[in-house]
Amino acid sequence: MKKWLFILLFLFSGCAKPVYHLYPENESERPIPVYIISHGWHVGIAIESKHVKPFLPAHDRIPQATYLKFGWGDQLYYPNNDAGFWLMLRAALIPTRSVLHVVGINRPVEHYFPSSTIIEIKVSKQGADKLATYISDRFKRVDGRVKIAADGLYPNSLFFEATESYYFPKTSNKWTARALRETGYPITSFYAVTSGNVVRQAKKHGRVIQER
Repeated sequence: MKKWLFILLFLFSGCAKPVYHLYPENESERPIPVYIISHGWHVGIAIESKHVKPFLPAHDRIPQATYLKFGWGDQLYYPNNDAGFWLMLRAALIPTRSVLHVVGINRPVEHYFPSSTIIEIKVSKQGADKLATYISDRFKRVDGRVKIAADGLYPNSLFFEATESYYFPKTSNKWTARALRETGYPITSFYAVTSGNVVRQAKKHGRVIQER
C-alpha cells in the first residue's frame, strides 16, 4: 500500500514540474501574458486574441476583440443566470453535455472584471500555441462546423457546444488548470477541483494583478 501511495505522490508531484521546452526558466523567453480569472466559484483563462484566433474554428460570431476569455462547463447550468440548486446537483452528479464560453474583451482584463481575482502568467510562444490548440480542440465539430449553444453572459460573448462530458469532479476549474498546463506551466489539475486551488497554484509563479 505504501509503495502505491509513493508512486501516486511521485506522479502527481511530477505533473507539477514545468515543461521546460514550453515554459523556460528565463522569463525573457516567456513574453506572452495569460490571465487566470476567478469569479468566485468559477475560473476561466484569457489571452490576447492574436495568439489564439488563428487556431480557432472558423465562425463569423466568434468575438472580435483584443482579448479572448474562455471557460468550460455544463450546458444547462453554466449559461443560466438563474440556475438553482437542482441544476447544480444535476451537473455535478450526472455526466452532461458541455459548453465553451467565449468572451471578447477590448480593454484591460482587470477593468472588464473589476470584482474578480486575476493572475498574470507569462508563457512562451510555443506554450501559447499549445494552449490555443487545446482550446480549439474543445469546440465540438459536426461535419467540420461548430454550433452556438446559447447567448453569452457578457456583451460580445457566446456559448458554443463543446467536447467532453461535465460531471464532478471534472469541473470547469479542472478544465482551466488543464488548459494552463498546456503552456508548460507547473500546475496540477488533479487538485484543481475548486477555483481557490487554481488561484493558489497560479500565484506560485504568476503575478497578482488584482485580488477580490
